Amino acid sequence: MRHGEVYNPKRILYGRMSGFRLSEYGRESVKLQAENLKKRKINFIYASPMLRTRQSAKILSEELGIKVKISSFLNEVKLIFEGMPLMEYKSKIQPSLYENKYYLKGQESVESIAERMTKFLKMIEKRHNGQETLVVSHGDPIVILKAEINNIPFTWKYKKDNYLKTATFTTLEIKDGRYNWK
Repeated sequence: MRHGEVYNPKRILYGRMSGFRLSEYGRESVKLQAENLKKRKINFIYASPMLRTRQSAKILSEELGIKVKISSFLNEVKLIFEGMPLMEYKSKIQPSLYENKYYLKGQESVESIAERMTKFLKMIEKRHNGQETLVVSHGDPIVILKAEINNIPFTWKYKKDNYLKTATFTTLEIKDGRYNWK
């Protein structure tokens, strides 16, 4: 699941910057999603250490009665453009964010993100095999993991076509060592 909408009145790229909390709409959206998730047999909740994911997971935890565990594997992408106005980022940087020219400047790579998200997945599979686990993370790590599992190159087009809206979820079924996105 992707965290709820963030309160960002200055409209900047916040990435891993601290203090970015859920907006009121974000909190309400997560609560609504929790109602949908009550129909499932969720046993565990994990979240990224970022405030917005912890807040989303706390709402889910209170509604579902399940304690939240934090994993740094689920963290937001390490961005070298934090603090940049969103309009400038979207028009000048976003389509080429995951290119070598930015990796050389410290931008976290698709490979690195896929590796840590896959490590998390393997850990969950080992610890909670066959048990439904709710994971609260961020848009890019989720869509990068999806591309990795489906053995599809991660491109700007793939990202646009598969990106999760805030407070929405996708399901990954793990059965007999096979992964299936639903």
